[in-house]
Amino acid sequence: MSATLKLYQINTLSVVQIDAHKIYVDGGEYGVMPLHDPEEDLEKGDKVSAFLYRDTSDCVVATMAESYAKLGECAYLEVISTGNNGAFLDWGLPKDLLLPYSEQAAPVREGNSYVVYVSLDEQERPVASTKLHHYLDEDYSNLEEGQAVNLMIASKTELGFKAVINNQYLGLVFHTELSQPLTLGAKMKGWVKKIRPDGKIDLNVNALDQKTRDELEGRILEQLQEGAGRLELSDKSAPEVIFEAFGVSKKNFKRALGSLYKQRLIKIHPAFIELIDKESITGDDPIVEVDP
Repeated sequence: MSATLKLYQINTLSVVQIDAHKIYVDGGEYGVMPLHDPEEDLEKGDKVSAFLYRDTSDCVVATMAESYAKLGECAYLEVISTGNNGAFLDWGLPKDLLLPYSEQAAPVREGNSYVVYVSLDEQERPVASTKLHHYLDEDYSNLEEGQAVNLMIASKTELGFKAVINNQYLGLVFHTELSQPLTLGAKMKGWVKKIRPDGKIDLNVNALDQKTRDELEGRILEQLQEGAGRLELSDKSAPEVIFEAFGVSKKNFKRALGSLYKQRLIKIHPAFIELIDKESITGDDPIVEVDP
């Protein structure tokens, strides 16, 4: 295997041996190793995507089990215990992830979850950090105003919510820009609203460009079709219910409904919306007008 494998990340490995109880893969410089949690019906020569990590015996092992975080990325992880060296986080693997006291922006509590960045310490061991500003840039670099980005809500401040942008930068969504509070750890689409002279990034999670408007309308139609032509949401629904279903503000949801209504694709009722059967439409069919 010529490509260098990366620990604590997903790698493509080849199945080299199968016996009655175990499947083995070529681990390159780490040698042949058993594959934990393999998929069914694997055959010799198959390529698999597996996560490589060091177990409690410091041996490199491969698993197809889902890891909640990878090296060089942010994730929302739960504190399952605390000890002399720090807190231990559940990242979906048998060996828990250490969050050292020195990497805690504020003391963490068992049972709570936090957005952390995963890196290697001086001994090449994976560790977590809630000091995101040490690892993520707060300058604009290659970002542009109006650009669509992927966000993870990291923390709440007096001004708004800090968010990780494309797993590389930090920005802020102001409270005044929100129709409802955001949930820590939530992943969503957002937009770069403004890049300040000092390099700070202001974000918006409400504005929709035309492409995203079209995508939202498509998602609404898709859910209507899956629900036999009816969706238990309307322009009268609570903002938090709409946000949970589609990840958008009530304002933008109503805009999408208005567009679908004007296209004579839906009827809007106080508690639900329904698809219109175009073949049965007549000029007298009642279509409830959406609120402006």
